[in-house]
Amino acid sequence: MGIADFISRLLRRRHTPVKTHSSRTRQADGAWLVDVRGQTCPGYLLDINQHVDAIGTGARITLLISYPPCGDDVRAWCAEKGFTFHGIEPVAGVWEIRIET
Repeated sequence: MGIADFISRLLRRRHTPVKTHSSRTRQADGAWLVDVRGQTCPGYLLDINQHVDAIGTGARITLLISYPPCGDDVRAWCAEKGFTFHGIEPVAGVWEIRIET
């Protein structure tokens, strides 16, 4: 197969989009859940920032992510904003990051 055939086959392949999330939910215990699964840099951090701004200060927030490098970015973002980064752990195929504003 030549390069032209390879490119032609590649262009004909169907692209399966990844489902992305961007939501915030208040939990029964008063904490917040922000879901940005499926997003990559810089989208997830922009959405997290927007949700956290809307939630306000003094909140406990769990972030759901599916892009592991997000943890390092959120840790640096928390330091910049003066928030507390409580940790990151894998849970049921995604990652949970716990912060406090």
